Amino acid sequence: MTVPSARAVLCDAPWFRSGARVQMEGDGAMPMSITMTLRDTDQTPQGCRAVLEVMSKSALSALMGPPVVMDQVHEVSIDRHPNETAPDAASEIESQHAVINARGRYARMFGEAAFKGKGVFSYAGMDIREGTTLAGETFESSVALDISPAGSDEVVGSMRALHASIIVGSRRVGKRQVIDTVLGRKSCLPITYDKRTSLGPLMVGDEVIQVEPTVMHITDWYCPTEAFVLRTDIRQLDQLQRIDVTSMTLDSGDN
Repeated sequence: MTVPSARAVLCDAPWFRSGARVQMEGDGAMPMSITMTLRDTDQTPQGCRAVLEVMSKSALSALMGPPVVMDQVHEVSIDRHPNETAPDAASEIESQHAVINARGRYARMFGEAAFKGKGVFSYAGMDIREGTTLAGETFESSVALDISPAGSDEVVGSMRALHASIIVGSRRVGKRQVIDTVLGRKSCLPITYDKRTSLGPLMVGDEVIQVEPTVMHITDWYCPTEAFVLRTDIRQLDQLQRIDVTSMTLDSGDN
């Protein structure tokens, strides 16, 4: 049984409110910490919109160096019915002119990004049952960054990826299990799929570099009580990584 793509159920998720904050921690070869915060959420005739702030730290554990810190600010809009003649069609999500600010030990990158996607962006509100298959999703994105030495505003280079993409295959819902999460023991559904990420032609200065796409096998542990994925298991070649939600705050006092 295949479940069609939901129509912007993300707009109706219990955590889709101003001030909602989620923190995640990942282990493996690239340890990471990610904090996502929603601001200025609003329902629109077409669907909904919000400002999404993402703060992340990541590093290669083998290098044992300081992490790369990245701040992102996205103005996200979600269209419930992008195709009026097909009301059950997949919803669309879009962000234009997102601000990206990344800082490492030796350099800083600053610029803009944009993305547009179609599919299921949140399991919240969906009728997810064991043994069903959820439709996949696609994202097209672009990023344009200027590169400066750390501590300087002088631009010494640039990086452009104007035709990047993410393709998520169909997702299989497994048998419900009780698992250990940082928030306690929860009853969750494992949802497995393959995710293909491509940067497309990458321009570094005037040089064009062809970067091989990456394919990851992913299991999302979706916990209906929280209406959120509380754990994600990732396998890429022989590398394993686990990402856990370590805190969730639903604060509606930020409107």
